[in-house]
Amino acid sequence: MTEKFNGPEQGSMYDKVFRENMEDTLPDVVKDVLRLHIVKSEEIQDDVQHTKERKPDLLKRVEDDQGKVFILHIEYQRDNEKNMAFCMAEYSIMLQRKYGLPVTQFVIYIGAGKPNMPMRIRNKYLHFWYNLLTFSEIDYQVFLNSEKIEQKMLAILGDLQIEDTEMILQQIVQEIENKGIGELEQGRYLKQLRVLM
Repeated sequence: MTEKFNGPEQGSMYDKVFRENMEDTLPDVVKDVLRLHIVKSEEIQDDVQHTKERKPDLLKRVEDDQGKVFILHIEYQRDNEKNMAFCMAEYSIMLQRKYGLPVTQFVIYIGAGKPNMPMRIRNKYLHFWYNLLTFSEIDYQVFLNSEKIEQKMLAILGDLQIEDTEMILQQIVQEIENKGIGELEQGRYLKQLRVLM
């Protein structure tokens, strides 16, 4: 008759027995059950506790023009993060699990120079990738031609080509001033523009 574990106390007793015996049984379990041929192993910390509470920069449930519904996840990144692929993979798994929808991810690099973050995880058991865009490679006019001040301000982060940066800044400031908004809102936009610069 199989004994059932009905509560956390019995379950933890089961875990305790299993852990106590695992050290002795591990080589055979690895060889005969997992069918792995391990030639070397070293102990690592058992507890893998990591708080998974994260705040994405932008997260939307979207539907495209083909009728496909998915989660759109965007992260803005100023620094080259060597573990970015793992961070994005964590997000992807958590979002898929929570919402039951495919996830399309973009990292938009707004830092200086070119990004050199790994975009992929590729090993025997996991193939993962995300999209990486570099703001400084996007034509600044894409933003400057917008009707929205918030988008116009992004022009200074785009590819200015050979244009005069000061002239573009003056144009944005002038459009903020001509927008017909109150001083408080103007001040907010000008402060945001200084931060972007």
